[in-house]
Amino acid sequence: MGIVHVELFEFKPLATQEEVQDVCDRMMSLKDRCTHPKTHMPYLKTAIGGANVCPEGRTNVCPEGRMNGRISHVFVSEFDTPEDRKFYLEEDPAFREFVESIEGIVEGRQVVEFSPGEF
Repeated sequence: MGIVHVELFEFKPLATQEEVQDVCDRMMSLKDRCTHPKTHMPYLKTAIGGANVCPEGRTNVCPEGRMNGRISHVFVSEFDTPEDRKFYLEEDPAFREFVESIEGIVEGRQVVEFSPGEF
């Protein structure tokens, strides 16, 4: 069973629409840019994302005490193995470059992971 990796983005209030779109485009491009160090092939099974369109208006308190009412975009990736996920988070140069590039534009990120069907 794979690992589903969910990232929730909260952009800085002064981020322009162009900056937000650029971050989203580059986040979505990681599926093709992140390649396995041995096979040199993309290893993200799936990558989808979009703007938060939830009509419920609910907010939850984050550990830092902020409310998630400003979370505006959600991205979901799937990995085949824990090793692929570990490489992505700790070593993949494309992902590392992306994370560094969003500093100053993304104010907060929440990450949730799960293995489907494992409770």
